[in-house]
Amino acid sequence: MRYHNTIDVDPRVHKAMWKFLNGKAPKDDVFDLIKAQDLNEYLKEMMDDLSAKVFRTYNASWTL
Repeated sequence: MRYHNTIDVDPRVHKAMWKFLNGKAPKDDVFDLIKAQDLNEYLKEMMDDLSAKVFRTYNASWTL
C-alpha cells in the first residue's frame, strides 16, 4: 500500500536536501557518505539497543 504525505519543512532543510541530491541519479542513495554502522553507533550513544531499523520501525508505526 502506497503512503503519500506532504509536510512543510524549514527552508534550510529544503536547501540542504537539494544540495545532497545535486548530481545524483534517482537510484542513488541520498546520504551516500553515511555508513549504517556509523549511524547505529551514534544512535546507541543516545539509547541502548537503538538502531536505524528500530527508529524507522517506530516512526512508521507512529505515523500510520
